[in-house]
Amino acid sequence: MKGVTQEVIADVRSRANILEVVAEHVVLKRTGKEHKGRCPFHDEKTPSFHVNPDKGIYKCFGCGEGGDVFAFIQKYRGIDFIDSVRELAHKYGVQLVESVEEKQQYDRRTAILLLYQQASEFYARMLKDPNQGIVAREYLAKRGVTDEIIERFKLGYAPNNWDSLLNYLTTAAHASPVTLAEAGLVRKHPERNSHYDLFRHRLMIPIFDEQGRVIAFGGRTLGDDQVKYLNSPETPIYTKGQHLFALNLAKESIKARDAVIVVEGYFDAITPHQYGFTNTVATLGTALTEAQAKSLVRFTESKRVFLAFDADAAGAKAVERGSETLNTIAEGIGIDLRVIRIPGGKDPDECLRTQAQDGVEAGSESFARALEQAPALIDYQLEQAMAAGKTEGHLGKIESAKRLVPILAQMKNAVARGEYIRQWALKLGIREEELLSDVGQFRRDNGLGPRAQSQWQRKPSQSQARGSLRSGYYEAEQRIIALYLTSRDDYDLVQRAMADEELITPAHQRVKEALDGIGSLFDTVQDLQYKLMDRLAPDKEAATALIEVILKVEEVRKQNAPIHVLLLQLRVRLLQERASRALAKLRTMLSSAQDDSEQAQLQSKIFELQGLDRNLTVISPDSDPSEFETLRRKILTAVA
Repeated sequence: MKGVTQEVIADVRSRANILEVVAEHVVLKRTGKEHKGRCPFHDEKTPSFHVNPDKGIYKCFGCGEGGDVFAFIQKYRGIDFIDSVRELAHKYGVQLVESVEEKQQYDRRTAILLLYQQASEFYARMLKDPNQGIVAREYLAKRGVTDEIIERFKLGYAPNNWDSLLNYLTTAAHASPVTLAEAGLVRKHPERNSHYDLFRHRLMIPIFDEQGRVIAFGGRTLGDDQVKYLNSPETPIYTKGQHLFALNLAKESIKARDAVIVVEGYFDAITPHQYGFTNTVATLGTALTEAQAKSLVRFTESKRVFLAFDADAAGAKAVERGSETLNTIAEGIGIDLRVIRIPGGKDPDECLRTQAQDGVEAGSESFARALEQAPALIDYQLEQAMAAGKTEGHLGKIESAKRLVPILAQMKNAVARGEYIRQWALKLGIREEELLSDVGQFRRDNGLGPRAQSQWQRKPSQSQARGSLRSGYYEAEQRIIALYLTSRDDYDLVQRAMADEELITPAHQRVKEALDGIGSLFDTVQDLQYKLMDRLAPDKEAATALIEVILKVEEVRKQNAPIHVLLLQLRVRLLQERASRALAKLRTMLSSAQDDSEQAQLQSKIFELQGLDRNLTVISPDSDPSEFETLRRKILTAVA
């Protein structure tokens, strides 16, 4: 299976936390033990997509999609099971037994990652070199960057030579210039058969992926180069717009503080870390992309995001673009989006490094105050709109209202929208009804109002449609399998009782066969669940059936009935289904019987089976266990 074994599947599952994997693609918010968001597999406004990290599963109660971490990657990427395992194995460092070609591709990425790590170490040594790194060290000292921060961010220096890194890596790493060019560390001379370093006489800032691996560099010129910042090109390990600078360092702080600060530049992220704002990340010089937005919000439960961009026109535009991106990915999730207004129109780096004078608050105190007082995005947008023109006089009020209407119309919460309309009508000195009317008209004209739909127009979800076609035996089978997973004692009892039982639904029977195959070789029922998921992962139908079962385990646990009573009720239901199916078959055969003798035999079987079926209805928990087993043997013999 392309290097995928049961051991590999189990290893990948243990490393690839489903919450972490799903949150890279879906904005999730914690609700109790689960995390909830909008389903990526169908269009919905109200979140119905749930991830349960304890169970290792996801489930959408809108479209019915569900599964484990492999099923999610399969569905999201549009790939098969094997490729989903391979993708996660590569990401989490699980070694596969691969073909030569597959191993070469994996080794290529691994080799480039190693080259970047070695390049980072080389640049760090050059920064510390008494002669080579003096200009870079003076620059950092001038900015007040401490040795601790230099070490934390692995800052370095690219010497002012054409081939320092080239010579080092071709010697130390035995890498060819062609490989280094493919890695984006050197360039080929356009006219000669030679290569030269991409970065020269620059302060080197490594860019790490979330796992803390160097994947690219940003280089700040220390000379008169017209290009102030030079960034690594895209490579097999680095795609622009997919990563956030300092996320590897900030993610634990984001979790602890339940908030993330987003800035634009390298030092706008580095300096806040030095001054204690360690939940800061940067967008790497690009407009905030959807991939970046999903990355930055998945570590905060409350989804608090502070945008701290420059106070100039470009910064205001960046806030606008960033908020649009965040709102696009987070509709229905409830992101608490705020805008930090940097005091004095400074950027975060400059603000934090400013010294207090004459009792005027500055530095970290000033930045902390701005963070504390950061307005909600809607307030910021309304203030910006009001500042864009005059508000005095009749015409001023009309123009101001025109600027406010599109912003107010975007608010989804009707109560909040009404309150804002009331407040701003009062501020402008205009009638509330008029502003309300204009906002309502804008929403209607732009399709922002609710799309009413009668219950006759609504289509049932896939899960509802499936449920309406299933009779009680299907749920009985689900609950029987769920009993295996409620506790170790329950497992042993159910295993003995069901040893000779065969389930009617093929997918459920394959789950039971997997249970039989595992036997007693597990520690806890959670361990059993994961072993089951590993065994059934290649069988999509059975794996999906197992997810439905897992979702019922807690419900079964809460039933106030002894395990033997529940199991007996469920087994009776299955036996009734078998008898019902056999009776239907016999009646069909009777209608087409060729002679009296055949009719008599079929009629006799029908009478016998009807009697046995009636006897099933009187089976109760007080009945002798042997009574049910005897009845079961007779029915199975009759339907054979």
